Amino acid sequence: MKIEEYIQKNRDKLDVHEPDTNEIWKNIRHSIDEKKIRRIHAFRWIAASILVFLLVGTLIRHEIIVQKQITSLSQISNELAEQENEYHHQVNQKWVEYSEMEGNPSPIEPMLIEELEQLDTIYQKGLNDIKQKGYNERAVVILLETYEKRLRIIEKLIYEKQKQTNYENKNRKVEI
Repeated sequence: MKIEEYIQKNRDKLDVHEPDTNEIWKNIRHSIDEKKIRRIHAFRWIAASILVFLLVGTLIRHEIIVQKQITSLSQISNELAEQENEYHHQVNQKWVEYSEMEGNPSPIEPMLIEELEQLDTIYQKGLNDIKQKGYNERAVVILLETYEKRLRIIEKLIYEKQKQTNYENKNRKVEI
């Protein structure tokens, strides 16, 4: 019933033979604009989601790297690995040379051995610093310097042991 009344009252408006093109285009533009706005909002949400994902991924990666147990410079880069291996080899060779030497210890040997132990402590502190704060050029330089100082101290130990042996041999000849 209500529909029939509405049709009878508005028959003039309903029987329009010519469409209102302005109104049609206005509605088309409005729907196109709404679609563009929805696309822009969707794009912003996607971009924001990707950005958040990348930031979280970067933070997680950083934490994993920081948590990674660094026990030597070789875990940082191949170049540092080569340098550390070379120093390590030289230090081991010198230590074997010193250990195989015969003779009485020099009076300053305990002090030099203590310095080697202090260098080990400095090396471990440097590794811990890198582990906690990430790659640090200054800490790497300090770690490499500990190897150089170890070499010098072991060479000094060898020299002192040779000097002690020479002194003892000289005194034996004098006594005879």
